[in-house]
Amino acid sequence: MNKKNKIILSGGATGGSVIPLLQIYQDLNNEFDFLFVGTYKGVERIMVNEANLRYRAILSGKWRRYFSLKNIVDIFLIFLSFWQCLILLLQEKPKMVISVGGFVAVPLSWAAWFMNIPVIIHQQDVVPGLANKLMAKLATAITVTFEQSKKDYGSKALFIGNIGPDLENLKFDEEKIIDKYKLKNSSLPLIVVVGGGTGSLFLNKLINESLNELLSISKVIHISGSADRDVSVFDYEKNENYFKIELIDHNDLLTLFSLADIVVSRCGLATLTELSYLKKVAVLIPMPDSHQEFNALEFKNKEAAVVLNQKKLKAEDFVKEIRELLNNEDLRKKLSRNISSVIKNGNQAMIDLIKKTI
Repeated sequence: MNKKNKIILSGGATGGSVIPLLQIYQDLNNEFDFLFVGTYKGVERIMVNEANLRYRAILSGKWRRYFSLKNIVDIFLIFLSFWQCLILLLQEKPKMVISVGGFVAVPLSWAAWFMNIPVIIHQQDVVPGLANKLMAKLATAITVTFEQSKKDYGSKALFIGNIGPDLENLKFDEEKIIDKYKLKNSSLPLIVVVGGGTGSLFLNKLINESLNELLSISKVIHISGSADRDVSVFDYEKNENYFKIELIDHNDLLTLFSLADIVVSRCGLATLTELSYLKKVAVLIPMPDSHQEFNALEFKNKEAAVVLNQKKLKAEDFVKEIRELLNNEDLRKKLSRNISSVIKNGNQAMIDLIKKTI
């Protein structure tokens, strides 16, 4: 039997950079061997282990765009990580490295280039992050989700769309999820709230302040993220219309998205891609002064979602927006129709590029 070629996937810091990589693994794990390289303590380790994908951890630093003594320490971490990556690559002998961002992938990509191993970088967000900029000059190819992002990378850039769930082969066990998340015997519309892989302190506070009114008009499932971002004082166990969970299995989340009447979310591209593919009515609240605002603008300009400004948003305004959406069927239909065309499915294009490059 011929030995399979090996591909290293790398990313981290947020779950959003891991989800597309896990989709590549699912699409091609019968044809290639895979290894995921991430941080020692990041959320990516949990996600990768749940996918039964082999994982190796390396040192990781980052560069902060403001003065911090941690930058000095992290320069040494990145330098040490580069040598750690050289050893790893000599041991693993991959035919390719693929990253969707995250500083953990920077020294690995540099080391791969040094050893003449092809590197593919995928740019999800409209605006490139610093980690991708640092890797791009040495990459074999840079794939982008949005066509306007091609200008950031020159001739190496390929517009393919984003890598998301394979809905044709994905089966939603709705009965299981309805039972697990106590959705039976409810005639109220369902609102799912998600603040990203680690959660959003602002969204958690907003939902907490809005709950009394929200629960009079809807059932709410709230994915609050890590415990340190959970500020809830609401006795949710005594209210059958509210279900709160810190972390959630990704397949469970996709099924809840499919069942939801409205999804309230931050604006990470992995989540936005899933909402686009599933044609969901969405209320988007981007993280202020971040790349998420540019992502949200794409949806706002295409009238594909309700986009709210965190800096101006109060609980009563948020509830008003939810009420208006629930009472306006025509608007919900328009948002559902428009969001489906915002993000192109790039799964097959990525598969073709990988096979061509190897």
